[in-house]
Amino acid sequence: MRKPRLLVVALAVSLALVAIFLVLLLRPSGNSETAQVHGRHFTLVPLSRRRALPDLAAPALNPPPGMLRLNSLRGRPSFIDVWASWCVPCREEAPVLARLWRRYRRRVQFLGIDVEDSRGDARAFLRRYGLGYPSVFDRQALLADRLGFFGLPTAYLVDERGRIAARLIGKQRATTLASGLAAVAGEAKEGR
Repeated sequence: MRKPRLLVVALAVSLALVAIFLVLLLRPSGNSETAQVHGRHFTLVPLSRRRALPDLAAPALNPPPGMLRLNSLRGRPSFIDVWASWCVPCREEAPVLARLWRRYRRRVQFLGIDVEDSRGDARAFLRRYGLGYPSVFDRQALLADRLGFFGLPTAYLVDERGRIAARLIGKQRATTLASGLAAVAGEAKEGR
């Protein structure tokens, strides 16, 4: 009778320690690119903490052009989405991204980064969900790794100077994405 009780207590303590470790591991640091969302208010990373997009290029999924460069996004705010056709959360988020692209494309550039996929499956994904913005083909996720992506989907809001203003990890709600796009577009309008 005593052994099962000790076993339960040991298991509970172990689970609590694992939970504490995961919370500490996954919490954002002070230098994080993770945006803060409070209700409908979206706070971008402070200007002083933003890092520039790396100067990387990858083949376009649907040429022309043959290659797309990340530093070509400078001059306008941008939204970069790292995705794959086989990713279930990416499929769930795709209709939202298509609507937001149509709504914000005059104010924000959109770019997709397709990772660990086949060209055929990726192109079918774009057609199925009506994603009309350009995507690069990053079969081995080298470009996405240099950006510091953290699973699929991962999205980046980039200011007009080509600095990462927010990183959004995982499938996002439509309101969160819309708030983030409005924040980065509004910041550009203010000339920050």
